[in-house]
Amino acid sequence: MPLNRVALLLAALTCTLWPGAACALQPSPDGTARVDGHASGTFDTLSSSAGFAGGLAWGPDGTAYTLDGARVLYRWNVHSGRPVSRTTLSPPASLPDATAAFGPRLRLDGYRADGGALTGPFIRVRGYVKAKSYQTAYTLRADGRAVLGDLCPRAAGRAGGCAGGYSVTVLAPQKGRATLRLEGNKGPSSEITLPAGQVLDVESSPDGTRVAALRSVAKRTYDPAAPLYLDVATRDGKVVSRQVLGSFGVQPQQEPQVRWVDAARVLTAAPRTTSSTSSPSGQSVSLWGLSGQFPRWTVGAGELRDAVPSPDGTLFMTVRRGSVPEVRRVSDGSFMRPLGAAVTASVPLPGGSALVALDTGNGQGELRTLRPGRQGQPLGGPGLEGVSGLALSPDGRFIAAARPGGVAVLDRAGRTLHTLTLPEDAYQLEVSFAGPRTLFARFEDGGGSSWRSRTWDAVTGRVLNQEASTQPAGSLRLRVASRRLPSGEFESRLSVTGPGGGTLWQEAWRADYRPFLLPSPDGRAVVRGVARRIKEQTEQFDLYLYRFDPRTGQADPGLTLRTGDPKEAYRGLRLLDYAPDRRFVLLGEGSGDGCGGAFYGLRLADLEARREVKLSAALTAGLTRFFGCGQPVPQPTAAFTPEGKGLLVRDGNTLNWWR
Repeated sequence: MPLNRVALLLAALTCTLWPGAACALQPSPDGTARVDGHASGTFDTLSSSAGFAGGLAWGPDGTAYTLDGARVLYRWNVHSGRPVSRTTLSPPASLPDATAAFGPRLRLDGYRADGGALTGPFIRVRGYVKAKSYQTAYTLRADGRAVLGDLCPRAAGRAGGCAGGYSVTVLAPQKGRATLRLEGNKGPSSEITLPAGQVLDVESSPDGTRVAALRSVAKRTYDPAAPLYLDVATRDGKVVSRQVLGSFGVQPQQEPQVRWVDAARVLTAAPRTTSSTSSPSGQSVSLWGLSGQFPRWTVGAGELRDAVPSPDGTLFMTVRRGSVPEVRRVSDGSFMRPLGAAVTASVPLPGGSALVALDTGNGQGELRTLRPGRQGQPLGGPGLEGVSGLALSPDGRFIAAARPGGVAVLDRAGRTLHTLTLPEDAYQLEVSFAGPRTLFARFEDGGGSSWRSRTWDAVTGRVLNQEASTQPAGSLRLRVASRRLPSGEFESRLSVTGPGGGTLWQEAWRADYRPFLLPSPDGRAVVRGVARRIKEQTEQFDLYLYRFDPRTGQADPGLTLRTGDPKEAYRGLRLLDYAPDRRFVLLGEGSGDGCGGAFYGLRLADLEARREVKLSAALTAGLTRFFGCGQPVPQPTAAFTPEGKGLLVRDGNTLNWWR
């Protein structure tokens, strides 16, 4: 399971009250800082097996509602971009598996304001009962009560849509041509025949005189070249069809959208095909009139999701890269403001503060310093979007920011000094400093059992080393060689080279696949984790920890850590960081398979006492999170403060200080 690596600077942790007894960290009164907005990735993308999560809606008073896949619901003042309220939802208790780890998915699908007594955000529910899927819906009242009941025929299993008191149902095709039934509260129903193809989304105009539909025309069951068309049809059967350029092979699960802004304008959000070898991860948004072959404008190149117009038709909402809701102008598609920001990385700073990286919408980002109870101050200028990791040099002179395709090196004021490139196929990128000016990056490329690395001089940007499976420990270099035996088992061998490049020592080959190595911040010791298969579960390993002197290879006796449940497959432990005093090691426990996973909290090992240190339940069971399989829930990360007197835990956009 991929656990987020954190740059941790851990000072001595001792139990002064009862020496020799297990001790627990207690909550700090230093407080909490929360950045307004949704956690990174919690709206998910089309790359997810379950598609988009959450949703967007407008209230009748012009306020906006945004719901993410972690069930966090915000209400926003769109003119200021500030939140009015924040609530974490729970599915109605009467629903099957309402409290299960992988419970029902919630989808915000509008706001109920039909003139009756029942008003509020309208939420669709999709879940499972005894391995069979079910769907329902409810309205969330102002008092927090959920009232079950649907508003639209499509909830009963029929494709179609509803708007303004009118509903459209997609009927069985007639001679290969799609047929729609338009019904309303007043007047007769109408059946409208469209050209051949599959209707993927449809909505009636606010006045009920027209319908708009997105239709795919495929020549076979799966046709990646199938064009997508926007049809606008009147009740008497007149159809105007325009091709949505850039969208091909669109499937129903890719959730294309068509929404009427008013009686004369239509918004579409359609998957944007940017590569012949990969599926779209998002959509582009276009505005169309009732005539003309091309849209009035198009924004996005496949990084957006949804297009929900405001009640007065002047604005619309969309989501960028599954993280940040944006407010844009309908007239020209221009960006107005984000609704909050998403924290994508963090690192603790001296003095009880933290540095965070934010995605702020419209393809922009920023660095911000935070203190408890505050929104923080920007550091440097805008432009750093998509930062996945941060590291701070020991003297605070340099900041390293891991981004897609490389690493940015900044000074303490947030000014970019160097942009260091990495291979295009690099992923799971981690950055750290091995001294005041030595910057190290570790990454995967999917090319086998070895991991890749780069080491640079942060002052000059010069590459110092790029040998695979090699990392610095102070002025020394640790190198891990791996091989696979004819039996299928793996062996590894660790060697250490000095500043001049000569080998200081080399161990014998040993049965160990990808050993876990973590140097202390000063490089004078290295902790090693050796995975050992257990008897109870063939797909689980204990972790044997010990430390050694990288200059000589001299090792101390170690200790063995087991997971909380030895019978759970794919559950394990991973090293997160090594303390400056070279005594304590921080670990994370989790599990995962090809679909979903779990994070079970933090673990702390004392290498000198050769035992585990008991942590507060808030840092273990209290950090348990289940994610994946359509549940885009953020995984907590943790870091000890540079002074070693506190702990910083980040859970999505929320930072909690402990000591």
